[in-house]
Amino acid sequence: MKRILGTCGILALTLLATPASAEFTYKPPGELVPGSGQGRVDSKIYVPNMRFPIEQAPAYANSQVWGHGGYKGPGGGQCDTENYSYPWWDNYCESRSWDVPLCPSGNGHQGQDIRAATCEDNKHWAVAAEAGTITNIGTYSVYLQADNGTRHRYLHMDPASIPVSEGQRVAKGDRLGRVSNAFGGTPTTIHLHYDLHQNVSGIGNTYVPTYMSLVDSYERLLGIPQEPCEALGPDGGTLDDAGPCFELHGPPASWRYVTDAGHDGDLHWTKAWDDPDASNWAQWHVETSEAGTYEVEVYVVADYAQAQQARYVVRHAGNETEKRLDYTAGDGWRSLGEFDFAQGADQWVVNYDNTGESLDLDRRIIADAVRLTRIRPAQPEPDAGTTQPDAGNTVDAGQADTGSDVGSGTDSDQDGEEREQSTRATTTSSCSSTGESSPAGLMWLLVVLGFGWRRRLASK
Repeated sequence: MKRILGTCGILALTLLATPASAEFTYKPPGELVPGSGQGRVDSKIYVPNMRFPIEQAPAYANSQVWGHGGYKGPGGGQCDTENYSYPWWDNYCESRSWDVPLCPSGNGHQGQDIRAATCEDNKHWAVAAEAGTITNIGTYSVYLQADNGTRHRYLHMDPASIPVSEGQRVAKGDRLGRVSNAFGGTPTTIHLHYDLHQNVSGIGNTYVPTYMSLVDSYERLLGIPQEPCEALGPDGGTLDDAGPCFELHGPPASWRYVTDAGHDGDLHWTKAWDDPDASNWAQWHVETSEAGTYEVEVYVVADYAQAQQARYVVRHAGNETEKRLDYTAGDGWRSLGEFDFAQGADQWVVNYDNTGESLDLDRRIIADAVRLTRIRPAQPEPDAGTTQPDAGNTVDAGQADTGSDVGSGTDSDQDGEEREQSTRATTTSSCSSTGESSPAGLMWLLVVLGFGWRRRLASK
């Protein structure tokens, strides 16, 4: 689980790595400093696997306006120790006049204020969160356009410290400038304002919540283990697009994120197309605690799923099976079929965008939730001592005609037939390995002896 500091107390951490990691806690997303506005409760990581935008830890995400030294703060100077301590506070949507459609009020702070390790001007480096191109450098701003379409904006760095130029390519982690208080001639507190700009379904290009992407990247900077994809229970379970077992692949700009529909209230979608290669795909990693036959279902919302031959591939027990699904046949939970899964990982469900349908048809594929329900347990391995007859161990043919004495009782009729034939083929032996005669063997022996006796009588 993520290390969230709730409103009722502090969850202390004692996890490895550095003193910073041992202390790191954060308030839930959307919980702002009291009196500073209404936040957006949104746990989505909008930029997975990004680099934390300040080069070294510790760093402290909180409000520079409602913190010490801010014009709406509780008093004291900006270097107050409370500004340089955990927990972190979200301040996306904090009361401001900027137009931010995803905020509850429709306007607010576009991103997150972050203080570096110490209250020292022009010392701590800000770095590129992703690889991309520098598209603009203003009087106190640097714009980084990532290759996937996300725009990263950095404000208040010392202009003289900026080593990059417009049009320059940068790699993840490259230095962009040092944290300062530059603000176009009007100084602010020493901090980095950082925000993300993406294409959101129904809105277009806009500022998206930054907080949980920062939490995720900061934990990796500290060396804190990330939330694992855990094994499903014996009866199966649900893998949602907001969980740790879900991954989006391909250009993020091609995916749209919806926060008012779908299983558990959110979903992703992108357009289907007819290219031979997939451009975007969604993957649900599956780890089962017990082997068995599972029904696999996907959650469909009609407004965001119109493909008539959505292409899914299920990897199960070392096999890969492709399935096609017509979304228009109904929404809600839709079955892909039943599959035999092994115990453990290296199994998954993938939804590809190359369905074979033309882009001109404007059909969408959906990536929301996948559900596995165990239909029956795995068939146990046969016991060699009792269920595999051989020439030295006679089996009564009358006990082998249904397959009920071999296996788990869930076998198909064909499997039972094959066992019956192989079992009866061994009944020609008249003696068991212990030297004891079976009833069927004695009968055949008596027939043979009787035939021989009659021949002897006839020869006399």
